[in-house]
Amino acid sequence: MRKLVIFSGAFAVAAALYVWALPQMLALAFGIALLATGLLLLLLRKEAVKRIRIAALGLAAGMLWSCGYETFQIEPLRALCGENAAVTAEVSGYPERTEYGCRVETTIRGGTMLLYLDGAYEQLKPGDVITIQAEVVDVSQGSGESESLYFQSKDISLLAFQNEAPQISTSDAVPLKYYPTYLTHALRQHITKLFPEDAEGFVRALLTGDKSGADYTVQNQMSITGLSHVFSVSGMHVSLLIGFFMALFRKKRIAAVCGIAAMLLFAAMLGFAPSVTRAVIMNAILLLAPVFKRENDPATTLSFALLVILLGNPWAIASLSLQLSFFAMAGIFLFAPKIYGRICKRLKADRKDFSGKVLRVAALSIATTFGATSLTLPLIAVNFQTVSLIAPLSNLLLLNLISVIFALSFVVLLVGMIVPLGTMLAWLLSWPIRLVLLLVKGLSKVPYAAIYIGNAYMVAWLVVVYILLLTFFLRKRGRRVWYLAGAAAATLLCAIAFSALDRPDGSFTMLDVGQGQSIVLQSGDFTVMVDCGGDSGKEDGEYAARSLLISGQMQLDALILTHYDDDHTCGIEQLFDRIDVQYIFLPDISDDSGRREEVVLAAQEAGVIIHYVTEDITLEAENAVVQILMPLSDSSDNEGLCALMSLGECDILVTGDMSIESEYRLLEKYDLPDLEVLVAGHHGSKYSTSEALLQTTQPETVLISVGKNSYGHPTQVVLDRIASIGAVVYRTDLDGDITITR
Repeated sequence: MRKLVIFSGAFAVAAALYVWALPQMLALAFGIALLATGLLLLLLRKEAVKRIRIAALGLAAGMLWSCGYETFQIEPLRALCGENAAVTAEVSGYPERTEYGCRVETTIRGGTMLLYLDGAYEQLKPGDVITIQAEVVDVSQGSGESESLYFQSKDISLLAFQNEAPQISTSDAVPLKYYPTYLTHALRQHITKLFPEDAEGFVRALLTGDKSGADYTVQNQMSITGLSHVFSVSGMHVSLLIGFFMALFRKKRIAAVCGIAAMLLFAAMLGFAPSVTRAVIMNAILLLAPVFKRENDPATTLSFALLVILLGNPWAIASLSLQLSFFAMAGIFLFAPKIYGRICKRLKADRKDFSGKVLRVAALSIATTFGATSLTLPLIAVNFQTVSLIAPLSNLLLLNLISVIFALSFVVLLVGMIVPLGTMLAWLLSWPIRLVLLLVKGLSKVPYAAIYIGNAYMVAWLVVVYILLLTFFLRKRGRRVWYLAGAAAATLLCAIAFSALDRPDGSFTMLDVGQGQSIVLQSGDFTVMVDCGGDSGKEDGEYAARSLLISGQMQLDALILTHYDDDHTCGIEQLFDRIDVQYIFLPDISDDSGRREEVVLAAQEAGVIIHYVTEDITLEAENAVVQILMPLSDSSDNEGLCALMSLGECDILVTGDMSIESEYRLLEKYDLPDLEVLVAGHHGSKYSTSEALLQTTQPETVLISVGKNSYGHPTQVVLDRIASIGAVVYRTDLDGDITITR
């Protein structure tokens, strides 16, 4: 009986209940009751009771430890909260750039506070002391930036936002306790210095998990091909590190000691991220087991690693990195050996020649990929709405090459620190990196390389696949892996077909892209998008692309840009990368930001036909008409294109960021019909969506594309204007994606 497995599993369940469900006092009461139950069960010696007793004690320990952690570690920090609190903290990291300045991790009263500053403050380093007047917020009360559990899972308890200029007391040198952070910072700088720009971001992400230098398109392609795990430093990286010391030293004891020391330093450099900590603990036990003549049990080792991490921070249970790491390892332990054995038997890979070795390596890669995916797929589907179908092939083709690049990158960096050959070696290594990126890009372009869990049919398919898997592993006779694969493929084809058939004959969708605009009109096989931008850059282009891909649409007939502001265009490059766009219609107006040239260049590189609208254009399809109205002036970005669309009997007007003065000119030039739908101009600004436009067009529904912003959009003035004509208002910040179907 694996006692530690039961205890650790119960401890994790208790931590999860505490973090997601139970108030502190209720958890404390449950913990005491479970502890009493466990102690009472000690009086019973029956074998059947042992598991219940261990589980009860594990649950009790998890509840009580989580309560104690919050009481003694977190609650004292909450006393620092306030709208204008005076705090003094020690810098524990290096500044990271933000939209309005930078943020830096600090240590205060034994906890971690993330401090947001209005300037760059690039001179800050670990060991410096900052005294500042700031708004200090408890992350458990919501940060306003993202879910509070994200910060708590990283052991960050407070957020502080600068009110006044800070006073900084600089340290003469980085304290010894912050040396791992210093080494990571130095390593990243050294990578930037040695490697070419197109390879530097890949190497930084591969070695240190810092994806800030990797282009979003590359990160997305890695996700599509199921290779994004190589950018999350974890078991693969630690295993390669161990392999180096095992090859370097013949004596196991020396290899174990050096390997464990290197792993601990590596984990410290990465802030003891859950996935890395798990890998370090498991590999340390694996190394020490033969030294102490003990047998390594994967389930017990994995459970022990989980227990250690949760003792350090119970909120780590909410870390997606931890969840993916542990479920991946559990899947590998449970299923990979059986899959590997079956593949080797099928391929007759037991030969000792070179071909047999190649087949075994391939079988191991496939078995590991399927094993890891078996339990992580639901998590990935829920959190990223993506299932990579090409992952087994991409991992088979590229994972070994990426592992070699990982090892050689460290060699290049080490050589570069000693002799002036690092730049040349980094240049040479950049070519295999470019090969990997080229192959990843090609694999990501394969039709249905990934599918998106955005409708009921795909969700149903995923459920059916797991029912098939469960049936397969429960059956003792007549199991045929090809039957399983065939059934999964057949049901997937059905899900794709039903998704396409279920697409409405006509629809108009305003996508929730935050403070920006992206609109899709679809009628049969005819699809038009108006604008493609938001407040998340390329992510909004990916979101727009996936809105089409979910229903099986891989082509866009036309993209219309009302004007060139970032919040209407910043996702275009990503859209072009993912969707085959036939035509782009552009306003021939001035653009001081230079975005017009970037859009044109991106369209040319993607092979999109560019058409400048200097006169009104009409696009017609079955049951749909799109009239592109030319700019009324070229003096301002707000004087761009308008789109008057008809979907059957439904008339829709999109004016972009058109000002009230331009709306008056629009009304003078065109005899606009009564509208069923009006898209409010400029995200609900008081300088758009005039009373004259509303009274003339009498829209039944007004849609507002808006996100969190500092402009006050949508303004109450505009909402009052809309209310005065009795129109219904829908907003993306409140309602998410808004779809009107015919």
